[in-house]
Amino acid sequence: MRLSEWILINMEAILQAWEDNAKDLLHDKSASKVERRDHAKAMLFSIVKEIEQPQAQRPREGETARTPTPVEVSKSAREHGQERRKLGLDIGELAGEFFALRRSVVELWTQDAHTITSTGLGELVLFDQAIDQALLGSIESFTKEKEKQERSFVSMLSGSPDPTFLVDISGRIVFANIATATLLSKPVDQLAGVAVVDLWPEQDNDLSSQFETVIEMKKTLRGEVTVGAGSDRRWYEYIYSPVLNGSGSVEAIAGAARDITERRNAEAEIWRHANYDLLTDLPNRRLFRDRLNQQTRHSERTGAPFALLFIDLDNFKAVNDSLGHEAGDQLLQQVAKRILGCVRDEDTVARLSGDEFTVILLDIDDLGQIEQLAQSIINELTKPFDVGNQKSDVSGSVGIARYPMDSDSPDLLLKHADQAMYRAKKNGRNQVYYFDSDAE
Repeated sequence: MRLSEWILINMEAILQAWEDNAKDLLHDKSASKVERRDHAKAMLFSIVKEIEQPQAQRPREGETARTPTPVEVSKSAREHGQERRKLGLDIGELAGEFFALRRSVVELWTQDAHTITSTGLGELVLFDQAIDQALLGSIESFTKEKEKQERSFVSMLSGSPDPTFLVDISGRIVFANIATATLLSKPVDQLAGVAVVDLWPEQDNDLSSQFETVIEMKKTLRGEVTVGAGSDRRWYEYIYSPVLNGSGSVEAIAGAARDITERRNAEAEIWRHANYDLLTDLPNRRLFRDRLNQQTRHSERTGAPFALLFIDLDNFKAVNDSLGHEAGDQLLQQVAKRILGCVRDEDTVARLSGDEFTVILLDIDDLGQIEQLAQSIINELTKPFDVGNQKSDVSGSVGIARYPMDSDSPDLLLKHADQAMYRAKKNGRNQVYYFDSDAE
């Protein structure tokens, strides 16, 4: 179910959760409980309407999603902000509503979804973008004058867990919250008047150019940036928005960032599960076919030859049946490591299924070198394996097909390597055979 449909179906549950999440943030002024719920519901309907459009045109998996056009949601957000002002709420309370609404939808959606898929992550991204744009639109309706803008940002953003700041047109900090100070590794009371580009931890992120773009185009700029390296690496999604004065000129830039490391890691994990064999940690059939297709296209352009090895274990079924599947899994893991140890870093070793493995040997047409690599694999596989607290013996049959001599088609190349492997099996196993069209 799409997130927009889920929101409409679960509207009352979301509103109840919103009331619970916002009870400490909102104060009952001239707005009654019913009025606040009605406005929250209207806000949700406008956001659903916004994210419906990109959902209808959402690309297939693997393609880049289109960022939603912000015009309509900004218009509805400005109207919402004006209504909230009439009801007597200040900008801090307005922001609190958005934060509480985001939290309510995300918590209930993730609980209801049980596991987050790549599609679900995409839905949350669109929802986050709509919420951000709505918040910026509401801020715009509250910030007509510079002094009020500064007071409003301080009131709204000081306690936000997301890095948020305001800079003048020269890029010097006017306001920064505690989260920004933490990111920039400088006390918050020492940030005012400092050029943010001098403190930003990633020197290759061209903030000056990005700020100039916001000022010249008078449009919001979105993107992603990484901070740190290794295990400390974090992903941030940022948004820079122009703050306009009464004459329509840009007098400041509002910046906000959100730590999306967990989302990035989840996306990477989903991709890895789809493309790697969980047992051996080798590329699976899907990733192998993708790399074979890419290498074929590369060789078509450059004329670079390559070889494809198809490896099938001999007597694996006997080991698996006698010692059990756990021992069989251990053997396959050891086989993967031994094959990897025989090839170069640039070559691809993959597990297709069961006890079938493949190797793509790049930029090689020397028969002697190919045979030497294949024979080293044979030799490694004949060594005893320690599995199930005892030693087990298997071997391997290897078939070889070469590009472009044996075929210039990825499908035929794989088929020919498979046929050569079966010849090795048929003629006694534990040996290497090249594809021979006359023998097939």
